[in-house]
Amino acid sequence: MPSSPVALIRPVLLRDPTEEGRTSTTLELFFDLVFVVTISAIAQQWHHAVTGGHLTHGVISLFEMVFGVWWAWMGFTWYANFFDPDDVPYRLMVLVQLLASLGLASGIPYIFQHDDFRIVVGCYVVIRLVMAAQWFRAGRANPDLRPFCNRWAYGILMVQIGWILFGFGLRHLTPLETIPYFLLGVTVELLVPAWAQALDGAPQAHSEHVEERYGLFTIIILGEMVLVASDAFNTALSDHKHLATLMIGAISAGVLAFCLWWLYFGFLGEYDLSRTRTAFIWGYGHYFVYGTLTTIGGTLAALLEQVASGDEQLGRTATALTLTIPVAGFLAAIALLRKVSEWATCSRWLQAAAAVLVIGTAAGAAWGAMWTLLSVCLATAAFLTSEIVTKGKAAANRRQNQGAA
Repeated sequence: MPSSPVALIRPVLLRDPTEEGRTSTTLELFFDLVFVVTISAIAQQWHHAVTGGHLTHGVISLFEMVFGVWWAWMGFTWYANFFDPDDVPYRLMVLVQLLASLGLASGIPYIFQHDDFRIVVGCYVVIRLVMAAQWFRAGRANPDLRPFCNRWAYGILMVQIGWILFGFGLRHLTPLETIPYFLLGVTVELLVPAWAQALDGAPQAHSEHVEERYGLFTIIILGEMVLVASDAFNTALSDHKHLATLMIGAISAGVLAFCLWWLYFGFLGEYDLSRTRTAFIWGYGHYFVYGTLTTIGGTLAALLEQVASGDEQLGRTATALTLTIPVAGFLAAIALLRKVSEWATCSRWLQAAAAVLVIGTAAGAAWGAMWTLLSVCLATAAFLTSEIVTKGKAAANRRQNQGAA
């Protein structure tokens, strides 16, 4: 069915936070697909860091790059939740952001390999400057919301000055030495939305739209995680070595990815994102969800490569920790998100995170990469099974109580 032509210019009006049936637009979906190229670049570089034994440098670069990609995506997502005129100026500004995101992906290897932030910082600043322009445009069109929009815009502009100094003025610093400056920039970035939302009369988010946007991006990252691992498997398969253990490792990786998908979409609960506190915990908590999934993807590729070659470059304990820590971190992140859902309880998830960490590390330290994959997969699958049974029993009890009433 042909769509109606896009308007040349539309008023930038506030979207109704109670609008029924609102879903992601095709432009939002396209934005996600282009932006996930950067996630793939991070996962691939982490894979190389693991196989090359550069864990300390890799962890620092991973932490910094996941934040940059996640925060640039967050800025677009939350603006589109409040304002989405979908006219020609809006689309053209999004196009600039998409092109800059591709530049962001091309600059990620320079950070992991050469500690050169110039390309990434330059592209990131372009994405954020366009975001500030979007907020200024919304403020001009909505005089009653101008203070809210201006706080967003001026806050974004202020932080970009610091990032330019970070990327172009601190090139002499080692990765460890960049951390304090990076954390300062992150803190200010995170405070800008809180500063804007603190205004009286700040608009509410459209809860269902936000949940859908985060869920869709999670699916894309899960798919990218599987793709990175699949490429490593296909490369290893061509060598015709250790085929039996390679198949066990590949199946374990696939089952693990499926379990993580099920745990995210089946057990998070419902959220009222019109509440500011809940919206911030939900939004900021997803940094750990996206970061751990990206890390898991690169680690799966590295472990499958090691299974195929039989070469433990890092030593068994270090190899095991590269998978068990991010999987445990994913479960802990879900526990954080459940803390503000109507399910509220999260102790079982934290216990599962600890169990995965202990079981996977112990098995991997004793027997190597394949046993790391297998043990983490089995531990995660066992926890998923437990949650399915618990949820089924709770549903049966509710039906029984309703029938008795």
